[in-house]
Amino acid sequence: MRVKRAWWIAAWLAAMPAVWAASPSEPRASNEHWPSVITQLRQQLDQQPTPALRQQLAVAYNNYGVELADQSQLDDAVAQLERALQFDANNTQFQGNLAMVYLRRGHEAYQARRTDEAAKDVKRALALNPNSAQAYLLLGELEYQRQHLKEARAAWERALKLDPALTDAQQRLERLKSESSVEGDFDKISQAYFDIRYAEGLTREAGLDIRDMLLKARRTIGSQLAYWPTQKLVVLVYSAEQFRRLRQNTPDWVAGQYDGKIRVPLPGPQFDQEAVRRTLFHEYTHALLSHLTHDRLPVWFNEGLAEHEAWDGQARPWVALREAVRQNRVTPWAELSTKFSTVLSAEEVAAAYEEAQTIVDYLAERYGMWRIRRVLSAVGGGTAFEEALAAELRLKLPRVEAEWRKRLPKQVGITD
Repeated sequence: MRVKRAWWIAAWLAAMPAVWAASPSEPRASNEHWPSVITQLRQQLDQQPTPALRQQLAVAYNNYGVELADQSQLDDAVAQLERALQFDANNTQFQGNLAMVYLRRGHEAYQARRTDEAAKDVKRALALNPNSAQAYLLLGELEYQRQHLKEARAAWERALKLDPALTDAQQRLERLKSESSVEGDFDKISQAYFDIRYAEGLTREAGLDIRDMLLKARRTIGSQLAYWPTQKLVVLVYSAEQFRRLRQNTPDWVAGQYDGKIRVPLPGPQFDQEAVRRTLFHEYTHALLSHLTHDRLPVWFNEGLAEHEAWDGQARPWVALREAVRQNRVTPWAELSTKFSTVLSAEEVAAAYEEAQTIVDYLAERYGMWRIRRVLSAVGGGTAFEEALAAELRLKLPRVEAEWRKRLPKQVGITD
């Protein structure tokens, strides 16, 4: 099951004031070509190194950096603003501009799941502006995603001290406190691709089995989707009781969650390894899809593809869906995402998971997994899912859905 990540940070950053440009010592037109100005000033400074010329050059670098930031050319903006500070290191306006650009670049890296890179930029922003509540807000999220719970708590507490109106951060902090009481004492297995934390009392052998399952998921699903993330993925393995205590509103049918971290409850010492493998494959697929599409997939396709990978090569007993087909209760594609709801019965949700899988199974068999990969790429680039799917299949979706419906009874084992 996929749970929405903390995109409230994006909304908060969008509300921040834009970077601003300092006015040059000698007024210039607003459409000044700053690279030319910088070249001229550098030549003049070589001939006559006066403080006034140094200040004008610093202003020109700053203004050019702000112009580049407005055009979202953040790397180049950073370079120009850093040069401005080389000529006027104590200018607080230049420092504020550079801090803001670092924070914007850090947020972009966070959205792209480049967590370590994002954290570096946020810390650079804080070095320039230690009173930025927004920077502490994002730093807390980055530390939280890396399972650095103490650091996340300190960052969010600092953000709230600077801006008590951050109600979302307060809610995150309260959730963090409850998670820390359980996860703070977890044992740890760490390697190149996964940071696995598991509850005291679960044997090390169980943890090692999960590591092997995750490595297999990385190889298998990575090959299917042609994607292998470079950042470590945090995997939290709870006892069943711990998982339910931390997710009190989560129904019993939920076997795992992905919310930026994979969270899996083990049912007990004699757990079904095959069921655990399917859960890990399912949640790992959610992680890859989140990275690839920036969480832009409709719920039904996201869950269907996760089930497709979890059951790949295995015969699934289509118990709930077979009954729905017989009773003519198959959900139209346009309505299917609404069926993945915690307020519905386990039977209704089971039918939705099975139906979503049959759709992806059908598309992969009929049109090829490579076409699904192309759809994911298009969605990640900003194309709406329905538009991307129709364009890739070169068919209107009602026709594709009708073809799937014709095959569905046979697909779920109804022969009469």
